[in-house]
Amino acid sequence: MSQSTVFSILMILLSKRQVSREYLAERFSVSKRTVSRYLTVLEDAGVPIVSTPGRGGGVALSDDYIVDKSFLTEAETIRIKDALTRTQNCYSDKANAALIEKLDAVDKSRETDSYVIKQDNLYIDCDYEQAADIRAKIKTLSDAIDQLRAAEIKYTDSHGYVSFRTIEPYTLVFKAGAWYIYAMCRLRGDFRLFKLSRISDLRKTSKRFIKYKSKLAEKLDLEFYNQIYVDIELEFFPSVYSDIVDWLGLNSVSERGAKMIAHAEVPLTDTLIKKLMSFGSSVKVLNPADVRDTLREEAIRMTALYAD
Repeated sequence: MSQSTVFSILMILLSKRQVSREYLAERFSVSKRTVSRYLTVLEDAGVPIVSTPGRGGGVALSDDYIVDKSFLTEAETIRIKDALTRTQNCYSDKANAALIEKLDAVDKSRETDSYVIKQDNLYIDCDYEQAADIRAKIKTLSDAIDQLRAAEIKYTDSHGYVSFRTIEPYTLVFKAGAWYIYAMCRLRGDFRLFKLSRISDLRKTSKRFIKYKSKLAEKLDLEFYNQIYVDIELEFFPSVYSDIVDWLGLNSVSERGAKMIAHAEVPLTDTLIKKLMSFGSSVKVLNPADVRDTLREEAIRMTALYAD
């Protein structure tokens, strides 16, 4: 059995997502039975292959399957493909073309993993660890929105309470650094914002719904702007300058003698305390006093936690 053929089939599945056994048999000049044996080898190696019977069906990789592409950097891949292209006419076989096809598949898979949404005039990214999970949810919800199909979700709220909901998805929202789905919740009989990172067991159903006029802007106002704001003043080291600017904006930063100062209006939430704690000793809160007190008490609790 040709190991290179097995690897080539894996690269094709990464690139094309779903192909028929007939296509693979013709592509490698083997029988469909031999193709099935190659697929079994991949499955035995832990590659999750999904078979769809009937017309229009075929074989594909599971949506959550990821191949480690770190063995070659993007620059290395470009250099190798350039060398293969330049020497392609020096050989009578098609080995160079096959290698280029494999590298193209790796590049395509690497690129797909690197962003959440990509269009010619829009590119939205997130942390690598979250990208695959968020992207899969966005695709399912986008399909549900386009097809006016309800979705079933398992949702964990900010208090850790778990519930099962059927939702009618209207709009995907990226707000305050997080993804949400704005949807009619059949359990509550009202529109809700569901944070995608708290959704699990997401499934698009066959149940259709009628889309009515909604008030997304008003919902966002209630969720994000009906908050208590405080004027915060920070003293920080230059090492976290870019992080402070990303958070509070360039206009919030100034110099006071040899010190860096930031002044801004921010919502007073638990997230604020967590954000400030994440800077460690690189940031000192000057005002307001109650935020300073909260940070001091949290620091004392953390010290006690690690005392032993």
